[in-house]
Amino acid sequence: MGVKQVFYRQLSACHDENHWFACLQQALVGVTEEQANWRREESDHSIQEIVNHLIVYNNRCLERFKGEPVPPIDDGNEATFQSGDNRDWSVTMAQLTTMMDEWLQTIEESKELDWRMPVHGESGETWETVLANMIVHTSYHIGQIVFIRKQQGAWGEEEEVG
Repeated sequence: MGVKQVFYRQLSACHDENHWFACLQQALVGVTEEQANWRREESDHSIQEIVNHLIVYNNRCLERFKGEPVPPIDDGNEATFQSGDNRDWSVTMAQLTTMMDEWLQTIEESKELDWRMPVHGESGETWETVLANMIVHTSYHIGQIVFIRKQQGAWGEEEEVG
């Protein structure tokens, strides 16, 4: 199995195939707008904010991989959680699904050699490193979403996988 297939399988495990942990689709199935915006404490991030953050970062990686210019995030990391404040939850979910599907399609259409290329000339960081980190980052936030749902009492044994 080549690097490309490994990344495809790992990103699928994050997006739409339950394996050792719940994928994003499983973690978000049935989440209402009220649940998506719930916070235990004001300082916590909501599910909607976490999803906004994933959309921003994963989409930035996708655009960079496709050779598109990606401007810096002027307001810092915290702003990425707030980026979708005025969006309807169903719009946010559709945007997440579309972006993750596009990532899978892009991986499928890529060449093995693409993954070993440097992200940019000044960096020794390769795309395989960037995507590996993006997948770990996504997995981390899936865990947060599941934890929030458990705090809400909206996650039962039937949702558990692995």
